[in-house]
Amino acid sequence: MKRNWLKNVVSLIGLTIFLILAVGSTDESSVEKDVSTQSASYSISAQQLYADYKANEVAADQRYKGKILEVYGEIDNIGKDITDTIYITLKGDKYFGSVQCFFSKDHEYQVANLSKGQFVTVKGKCDGKMMNILLRGCILK
Repeated sequence: MKRNWLKNVVSLIGLTIFLILAVGSTDESSVEKDVSTQSASYSISAQQLYADYKANEVAADQRYKGKILEVYGEIDNIGKDITDTIYITLKGDKYFGSVQCFFSKDHEYQVANLSKGQFVTVKGKCDGKMMNILLRGCILK
């Protein structure tokens, strides 16, 4: 029984690492070309976007996933993921959830000059929810 439990935990950890690397391997520059040339389908606050996903992820995916969004809100975190991709998170939920906005290296200087607590508008392509709501190929408005 303990062996099966341990195998399940190891498998779950491996799957989690694979998913993180798969999501992080998206080339932000190529997605950004689409984002910069298309107009946003929706302009929405990070809190409302997160609330929509929390209420019904299937319906939110139908409405937002694969579409260009302008999302505005307060910066909660600024950093790099394990693949060295630059991101900011916008507060989506009072305690836990966020909208995570990924940027290409071309925007490193801009992101480096942002501050936690600052309000920004970000334009990006919605990639659905995986713990956070993900926006790819982001540009600051």
